[in-house]
Amino acid sequence: MIASLSLTDEQLWLKWQQGDRTALETILVRYEDRLVRIAYRITGCRHESEDIRHTVLVRFLQSTREVRHVEAWLTRCTLNEAINRARQKGRESRALATLGQSSPVLDVSSPLQQLQYDEVGDKLGSALAQLTPDDRALLTLRFDEDLTFRQIADVLEKPQSTVKSQLTSVISRLRALLGME
Repeated sequence: MIASLSLTDEQLWLKWQQGDRTALETILVRYEDRLVRIAYRITGCRHESEDIRHTVLVRFLQSTREVRHVEAWLTRCTLNEAINRARQKGRESRALATLGQSSPVLDVSSPLQQLQYDEVGDKLGSALAQLTPDDRALLTLRFDEDLTFRQIADVLEKPQSTVKSQLTSVISRLRALLGME
C-alpha cells in the first residue's frame, strides 16, 4: 500500500477498476474521516454522518463510469447526501446544536476565559443552526476543509464567481445572526 500512497486519486481509481484492492483501500483511507467531518457539520449527528460516509463510499464502489476527480466527486456526494438527509428529517432547527462541544480545545488560563469561550461556542452553534444545510456546507468547505474557491467551485460544479458571491452572502447572514453587523 505504501507505493500506492504516491499515486493520484485518479490513478488509484483506474488501478482499482483493474482489480487492485489496495488502490481502493488507499482512496478510502484518504477520505473517510473527511467525509464524516463534512457530513457532521451539516447534520449535527455523528451516527448520521457515519452512515452518510458509508452510503457515499458504497456509491463510489458501485460507480461504473469513470470518476475523473475523485476528491470532488466524494465531497459533492457527501454534501448532497447530508443536505438531503438534513432536509428530510427537519433538522435545520437542531443541527449543529453541539458545535461548541466539537470545537478544538483551547488552553484557557482562567474559569472566566473558559466561560467566555463556551458562550461564544454556544452562540456560534445557535447561529449556524439557523442557516440552511446548503449554507453550512459552503462554510464547511471553505473554513473547516480549507478548500480554495476553485476547489469549492469544482466540488459544487459552479463558477468560481458564484461560489465567492454565495460565500460572501452566507458570511453576511452569519454575522447578522451573531449580531456583528
